[in-house]
Amino acid sequence: MELSIFMKQLESALIKRDISPEIAHKHVSNIRRTFTSEDLSEINSMHTVEEINALADSIAAILKKSPQPLQKTNNTPDASVSNNSDEISQSAQQTRQVPYHPPKAVDTKVAPKEQKSYLSEMSDDYFTYSNEVDPSTKGLTLFWVGLFVTLPLTLALLAVIFGAFAGLFVGLTAAIILSIVAMIGIVAAGSVVSLVGIIYGVTQLFSFVAAGVYEIGLGALVAGLVLFASVLLYNLALRFIPWLMKKIAKLLGYVCRKLKLLFYYIRRECYKL
Repeated sequence: MELSIFMKQLESALIKRDISPEIAHKHVSNIRRTFTSEDLSEINSMHTVEEINALADSIAAILKKSPQPLQKTNNTPDASVSNNSDEISQSAQQTRQVPYHPPKAVDTKVAPKEQKSYLSEMSDDYFTYSNEVDPSTKGLTLFWVGLFVTLPLTLALLAVIFGAFAGLFVGLTAAIILSIVAMIGIVAAGSVVSLVGIIYGVTQLFSFVAAGVYEIGLGALVAGLVLFASVLLYNLALRFIPWLMKKIAKLLGYVCRKLKLLFYYIRRECYKL
């Protein structure tokens, strides 16, 4: 089992055992720094989730014994991490040393679909090339030669993807500017029309009352429409479009993470050849 898959599955198993995500991530990261070459070899030989669950049970039992493991001040280190790191590491090593005997008539190998689900749930924190197995010369050559051969196509695809996002950001920025300009123009023109109508209606009250009331009402109606349009454009320019840009920025970050994940995955598979 890949080190990255093992670490992510161990963290997920701790969370399922009522360990908070912050504590699980912190302690799994600490355990990772204590791995020896023998530990990495044992992890590489794992093929089942049951082995990870057995390790998670022992670690969760230790973590639940420590009261409030995340309480700390800005000027003091996390005491629970330093106090329990050795204990958790020893428990993890003892658990890994216990031989696991899978039930008969059960395939202990991870199915390709399950392996794919592991990779889809993997975070970038653990997705680094494991150093327990050196890449073969064939795999190393294949990866770099393939990278340079497909570089024009890769750059073209990246240009299309990031060009589309750049076009969206430019278009939305232009929409903000146009909305503000339109709001200013509508307010200016509408104010003039409304004031002229109201003033003209007041002057008509002395000679023709019905016409004066009509002009005053028309001016008030124009003022109301201008106010509605200006509020609408204001919310569009300063609320909705910025919110939409944030969502697109998050989408861009998601795409970048997935591209990075794909790059590492292809490299890892080539290095195994």
